[in-house]
This record gives sequence, structure tokens and C-alpha cells, in this order.
Amino acid sequence: MKVDYKDLGIRIKRRREELKMSQAELAARADLSTQHVSNVENARSKIGLDKLVTVANVLGCSVDELLCGSLRTGSRSVYSDEIAGIIEDFSDTEIRILPEFLRNYNYIYKLLKQNIKENGEP
Repeated sequence: MKVDYKDLGIRIKRRREELKMSQAELAARADLSTQHVSNVENARSKIGLDKLVTVANVLGCSVDELLCGSLRTGSRSVYSDEIAGIIEDFSDTEIRILPEFLRNYNYIYKLLKQNIKENGEP
């Protein structure tokens, strides 16, 4: 299995920004250079497992939250938590129309998936 370093970098950056933490602060607390943090967030550098664990601890999250884009199984709960966090800020109107939107999304997704299978094109 390959790690999706672009997704990993996006998740590290998103979590860091949620905490209103600068790259320099994350770097100092995780014993990394600011340049390395920037490179990891932009998928220009890889990060070792030991440092990833340190970064997760500094960010107050689990490693699976940062890696869930690379996981084939077991990441559903991470995505559910992420979705719950997103909809917390929705208005009452947005919450009311969300189920209909999701039903339509599922239908469109199935059509796209069928089209890819039939034509071999993304």
C-alpha cells in the first residue's frame, strides 16, 4: 500500500491551521525544520513514521486521522468524524437539504462509476 503524501500534507496543514498554529511552531514542537514541515504539507518531502507520530501528538490527533486518505479500510469513522465537524457550522436550512443532496450524490456517483467501468475512463 502506498501513502498518499498529498492527502497527508493537506490533513496536517488543515489540522495545524485549525489549532491556529504556525509551521514554525509545529516544527519547533515536533523537532523538525520549518522547511521540512512546509515540504511535507506540500508533498515535496516524505515524513518518517516516528516523526509522523510526533506530529500527530503535537496536533492532538491520531495518526490514522492524518493517514485516512491512504487507508483502504478502517477509515470510515475518521471520515464520519470529519463530516460531522463540517456540518456543525451548517445553518438549519443547509441541514434540512443535506439528506436530499446526499441521495442525489449517491445516484450521480453510481452513474459515474458505471461509466468508468464501461468506458475505462475516469
